[in-house]
Amino acid sequence: MKHLNPCAHLGLFCALVGALSVVAAGVLALPGEAFAAASPCEDQAALQRRLDDFDARWNASDAWGLTAQFALDGSLGAAGETGRQAVYRELIARLGRSPQPRQTRLVRSTAVGQACLVDVQVKSGERSEAGLFLLAQAREGGIVAMR
Repeated sequence: MKHLNPCAHLGLFCALVGALSVVAAGVLALPGEAFAAASPCEDQAALQRRLDDFDARWNASDAWGLTAQFALDGSLGAAGETGRQAVYRELIARLGRSPQPRQTRLVRSTAVGQACLVDVQVKSGERSEAGLFLLAQAREGGIVAMR
């Protein structure tokens, strides 16, 4: 009898759900005072500034600066590997592919516990596509996952 693995066909979706599960588990372990803090999604201008900073480093092909923006166990793309070394390897593979500068525009942000799921529109030259960032609440917490 064959067993179906739904994640085999939905790798990116399962990776994102997995990242959200890790964040949710961490949030549930926080003391009650942590929930009194404002949602990381409320300040749209601050979120856009973080995206602008990411784009500036991307456009400068600054792989180290981009990697530093990720959480220690962050991930980039559908590969599913976590950690800054994996993020750095993925960035090196992606940077410099387009001669056009990247510009990311905030579309919507949704609180996920103490994290923020940020829907974006990424434009590079004539190419435009949707993307997602999962951001930890504090700037030093970094990007948990990105697609």
